[in-house]
Amino acid sequence: MGLDELETFLRKKGAAELVTEIGTGTATFNALVDSVAVSGSTVSSRLSEGVEREVFTVSHRPTEHGTEKRYALTILGRRIYDWAAQTEFERKVRELRRVQHERETAFERMVGKLNRDMEIRKMVTDSEPVEGQEIDLPEGASLIPKMASEEKLRKAKRERMEANLKPLEELEDADEPGENSG
Repeated sequence: MGLDELETFLRKKGAAELVTEIGTGTATFNALVDSVAVSGSTVSSRLSEGVEREVFTVSHRPTEHGTEKRYALTILGRRIYDWAAQTEFERKVRELRRVQHERETAFERMVGKLNRDMEIRKMVTDSEPVEGQEIDLPEGASLIPKMASEEKLRKAKRERMEANLKPLEELEDADEPGENSG
């Protein structure tokens, strides 16, 4: 295999990351899919191409459920991995993986808050209107909301922003005692 062919392979999406992941020890297909930020079909293609280009070797091991493929680096693959470690590429791949995990976690928290917000809005929308019913309101109270001052709006916004900095579990714990179900 020529240098150009090797470079072309390494520039393909996920190839270099697979080298660094397999370089930490032999790995199964499922473990590689979980640890590399590309689709399963891309991992499958890169593994096949890497075996074809003699960057990876594949061994088959029997398991309780059939045969498991395990991947390891060849001598060429080990040389690529060593260069990746020396140029800090491996560290950057791990750092990227950590940041991607943090992004996914933040995204899930955002979706959770959005879902909770939508459920609250639905509950408010679904509640029966109070039109035509007599309601005893405390003195000074009104059904028409009063416009808050700009200072109160800024303070409320600041509190919401600070609340968003707390872990989701703390927010849920804080919400439970004060919730009204009716």
